[in-house]
Amino acid sequence: MSLPGTTLRRRRTNLRDLVTNLDAFTKTTQEVKEEKSTSGGIVSVICFIVVAILCIGELTDMFFGDPQYEYRFSVDTAYTEQPSIELDMIVATPCNSLSIQLPDSASEFHVLDGFKKDPTRFEFTDEELIYWNELRKAQGSAQLDASVFRGLEKMTFVSGRVEEGLGRAAEKKQKEEEDALEREKENEPEIDEPHGAAAIILIGNNMNMFQIISSNSGKDEGTACRIHGSIQVNKVKDDSILITVGKEVGIEAILNHISGMASKGNISHRIEKLHFGPRIPGLVTPLAGTEQISKSGSAEYRYFLKIVPTKIFHGLFGGHTTTFQYSVTSTKKLPKGDEHFHSGILIHYDFAATVIEVRAVYTSAFQLMIRLCSAVGGVFATSSIIHSLFQSCCCFWTSRKHSTKMYIAFRDVEKKALIYL
Repeated sequence: MSLPGTTLRRRRTNLRDLVTNLDAFTKTTQEVKEEKSTSGGIVSVICFIVVAILCIGELTDMFFGDPQYEYRFSVDTAYTEQPSIELDMIVATPCNSLSIQLPDSASEFHVLDGFKKDPTRFEFTDEELIYWNELRKAQGSAQLDASVFRGLEKMTFVSGRVEEGLGRAAEKKQKEEEDALEREKENEPEIDEPHGAAAIILIGNNMNMFQIISSNSGKDEGTACRIHGSIQVNKVKDDSILITVGKEVGIEAILNHISGMASKGNISHRIEKLHFGPRIPGLVTPLAGTEQISKSGSAEYRYFLKIVPTKIFHGLFGGHTTTFQYSVTSTKKLPKGDEHFHSGILIHYDFAATVIEVRAVYTSAFQLMIRLCSAVGGVFATSSIIHSLFQSCCCFWTSRKHSTKMYIAFRDVEKKALIYL
């Protein structure tokens, strides 16, 4: 029975009470605290040490660690680009017996003005030998770590003083040889002598066309020739330079060369520097430190270079630097008996149609915070599990030990009872 004019009113549930009712976790009073133990203190100290080590390691790796790089391959569209070739090598042949011509610029002789030919000695000086051994040592370590593809962080570098020392020693030896030749010219009268040996250079391209270029061969200038400098070339495919030792200039010399007649000269050579594009200080290229000695002077050396353009990007808005990496495969052939043979050095270079884009990968502050939080949370979560297992093992060991004592005490009481009976 209800009173007239009365209605049943329902209290309105607020959002906080609704969320509280959905909580499925058991609650305890705030006065309840876990009892402190020695094992818990030891685990906590270990956790703090591990967390500190992880945090220091993450921060050190972010600010002082080795950078990470991302590599991408794309099509090289800069086909009109003219990269430079910087060369520094010594051939055991007088300079007046050497002539240089590039196959992609056969009609442009002025491009060779960047290469200088200076008389020198093939033998090492004491200072030059020290720097050469360091370069060879760096080249040996690079070959031991060679692989199909290596990142920038795995490239082999040598101290800048090695490059400077080799250049300084070569200039000094070159100056001494020039002074010696000047004194020799002053002491000896000019005598018209027949032409001597000359170097014939056969240049071949992918169209099977050859040119024979030679130089006048008067009196030999020095015992070796240093070829150094830088020139620009076009990005062409399958070009090569062939340097051979031939006879004097003229139709007779060409026929002698084709017929395979022996000629004076030594094809031994030493390459101190050969790279394409902008120079990276200290970078050890595959042909740097190459030395080939021919005891008989007759041999054929072939170098096959595969050049890959590489763009190294600097930050988000720092632009990029274009360099040219290359790999090399070399072969050596010696004459056999009366075989038709010509000594020579063949440098065959081929530009790849792809380009490698290298970008540095940076860790953002948000990623750093996530890594730190995951490391700290993982350590404490793991430590709680380890602590629980440790306590369970301790309780099991303690209970077992207590049970053993109780069993021994019960047996003692039982024995005493039997004695009284």
